[in-house]
Amino acid sequence: MMAIDDLLDRARDARRRRDDAAAELAAVLRALEGLDGVGMLDATQRRELGRLRERPRAKRSTRGRRVASSGQAPAGE
Repeated sequence: MMAIDDLLDRARDARRRRDDAAAELAAVLRALEGLDGVGMLDATQRRELGRLRERPRAKRSTRGRRVASSGQAPAGE
């Protein structure tokens, strides 16, 4: 039983760290966009900001967590 709790805690901690990192990255991106808006970035920084904007965003699948948390398959399956 303890091993299962440890695995669940690890997954929860990893998810929290990932969510925290994503929130921090979003804040940095907003700050850079603000600096760009007032002309405070040089050409290299603007180019890197453009790359960050163009970066594809991974879509998180909630299906696995819904199934795991409820113990049942989603409706329609």
